[in-house]
Amino acid sequence: MSISSLTISAHTSETQCEDPRATIERRLPRLLVLGDVPVEETYHGSLLLYRLLQQYPADKLQIVETGNSSSPKQRLAGAHYHHVRLANPRWLNTRFHKWFCFWFCHRAKSTKNVLPTGISCKSFDAVLTVAHGFGWLAAARIAEDAQKPLHVIVHDDWPRVAIISETFRGWLDKQFRRVYCQAASRMCVSPGMRSRFLELYGKDAEVLFPSRSPLASSFETPPSRLSQNAQPFTVAFAGTINSEGYVRALMALRKAIDEVSGRLLIFGPLDEVAARSYGLDSKNVVIGGLLSPAELLLRLREEADCLFVPMSFDGADRANMELAFPSKLADYTAAGVPLLIYGPDYCSAVRWARENKGVAEVVDTLEELQLISALRRLVNEPALRVQMGERGLSSGQKYFGAANAQRLLESALLNSSHSV
Repeated sequence: MSISSLTISAHTSETQCEDPRATIERRLPRLLVLGDVPVEETYHGSLLLYRLLQQYPADKLQIVETGNSSSPKQRLAGAHYHHVRLANPRWLNTRFHKWFCFWFCHRAKSTKNVLPTGISCKSFDAVLTVAHGFGWLAAARIAEDAQKPLHVIVHDDWPRVAIISETFRGWLDKQFRRVYCQAASRMCVSPGMRSRFLELYGKDAEVLFPSRSPLASSFETPPSRLSQNAQPFTVAFAGTINSEGYVRALMALRKAIDEVSGRLLIFGPLDEVAARSYGLDSKNVVIGGLLSPAELLLRLREEADCLFVPMSFDGADRANMELAFPSKLADYTAAGVPLLIYGPDYCSAVRWARENKGVAEVVDTLEELQLISALRRLVNEPALRVQMGERGLSSGQKYFGAANAQRLLESALLNSSHSV
């Protein structure tokens, strides 16, 4: 047998024995991640993006953050990070924000000087961005100029959510349509968003639900203490309070908790001063601080009897409530603790709960008695709490398991025509 035949035979044998995961990683493209959303283990879109890329080969990642820079301590290990700011935050923190927003969008769309030194069109095979802020416009331009596939993640309805002059909102929607249609793959955070954008832009997308960390603790059963009537009954909320609608929802919960002699435990960036300004400084409210996802999961299992998922009833927030999806459900369901979803019947969280019967207590009205009644059911029925915790664990794994999101992203990258 010739040397060349031996070489081919050895290579074929090696390929056949290669671990399937190693085969996928070898085929994945060198990925340029560019956008305003920092890739870090914090919260909101940053955490979702961090988790999505947590298992991606670090030597194939180039991350260019065009908004706030991530904290070095919370970055993906081994990935190459760069920071290029596209907008002056001081100008945006003025009464002229909505006009500067248009200017920065226009500049991001047109500029060719975004990529830092050392990154060229030969340095990557595909571009990934999140349609938020200004960086996604630059990412689309870079992908187009380099003739590389663009992959777009959408967490919110940016053309409608952006604080921009109404004079230019139609222009922004036109830019979004162009980028959305340019993309080789589109990933929307909820089924409602997928359907709405298909109707608006004529292009379908995959649903990329928020995901858990691939390294997160996994529990097969709810906490054993749910079968007991502990005192005081504790409702936990984890997240940020970023609108008047959420403030009102938490205030309604605080009043309802008074009726069952319970307490409200809040985890997140909220401090004592802010809590006081919102009216959340009563004796039955405990400020737990901002924890790492791993710490938060353990605290929820150890202390919470119920987890609160508020969605705004405000008419001004309706579009976002219909299309966005609460990322906290990924971690909430991992805890195996009952869910209490409070929001209008059209919001994504309520629709998800109704499609997965038994996963949550749902209150879709502003009537105080309905919220109090839901709390009392949870307080008085230990078996119901355990049943809901079990349902949450199974539904959560189905929708928010890390492997699901990873497979979706990798499939999109591998199926695009320019992937290597």
